[in-house]
Amino acid sequence: MQLGIWTPAPLSMRPTPRTQPAIDGLTKHGGGVDLNFTFAAETLRRAEDLGFEITLCAQRFLGPDLDSLIHVAALAPMTRTIQLMPAVHPGIMDPRVAAKQLASIDRISGGRACINIINGGRAHEFAVYGDWLEHSSPRYRRMREFIQVMRGMWTSDDFNFDGEFYKIAHGTVPTKSVREPHIPIFAASRVDEGMDVVSRECDLWFLNYDRDFRNYEASLKRVESERALMEKRTRGLGRKMRYGINAVILIADTDAEAIAIAEEWEQQLARDPSIFSASSGMGAAIIGSRATVLERIRRYAAMGVDLFMFQFYPMREGLDDFAQKILPELRRDLETRAVAAR
Repeated sequence: MQLGIWTPAPLSMRPTPRTQPAIDGLTKHGGGVDLNFTFAAETLRRAEDLGFEITLCAQRFLGPDLDSLIHVAALAPMTRTIQLMPAVHPGIMDPRVAAKQLASIDRISGGRACINIINGGRAHEFAVYGDWLEHSSPRYRRMREFIQVMRGMWTSDDFNFDGEFYKIAHGTVPTKSVREPHIPIFAASRVDEGMDVVSRECDLWFLNYDRDFRNYEASLKRVESERALMEKRTRGLGRKMRYGINAVILIADTDAEAIAIAEEWEQQLARDPSIFSASSGMGAAIIGSRATVLERIRRYAAMGVDLFMFQFYPMREGLDDFAQKILPELRRDLETRAVAAR
């Protein structure tokens, strides 16, 4: 089991009185070193100390967030062990440029770079940044070519590609990644075409669940069935897939208290759609008392989830609460599995 944490950023966390002034500052001229960046660096260093292994940095071109690739490049020398996963959008980013930048981040960080491919669900954002593909089918064909081009540029010294969207003659990225054969590739998709691309091209797939946290049992059934379908796909291709899940963690003394926090969050979302991305992990339903949160994490793990990408509320205080109430039990679980494996 790997523990991950979202990189704190304006549209990737529910704002609090502590973080809102820093978020507001990004939309105004002036100021010194960005307070969002220093908060992210401090939070990730704390997560490292607790044993978190990876962080996901979202890309929000129409939000005040720092650019994901620049953000993780700046975080690289301020962290020691945590893997750095920027989100990248085919159609906005060129795969050749992405390959060069990620290889550079991998070198700067000592081999800690990976990438999350986001095919795009925000049509206006993509249109503003020059992408006019309107239908999902060409987007997924382009996503596949994007990954193939990155991989080819990373692994070949004379890469040639004649695709529908990209054409390359004698290409390469001379800057080789620390990790072999290339930087790990992660992705999420809710549709069959996307799942097919993931099965053929990616190393880890973020599983889907119902968006309503009240539908926990239905979400478990969806995780189970879609994971089985992905396993069938990858076995047929002679490949292996790892599985992750994105989740908001809400811990309270009782299930009722935690649910009340989640419901109040929903009410804020209805008033303020800007927190939609920060709210998406609510559907995983890892919400409740200490016992309930532990039981649900264990249940997902038993179903084959290898990576948990967590978001906390409030981000820093929630991380510390998780460290006190949940993490010791998860460590005991890992120790028990290690002993059993030996």
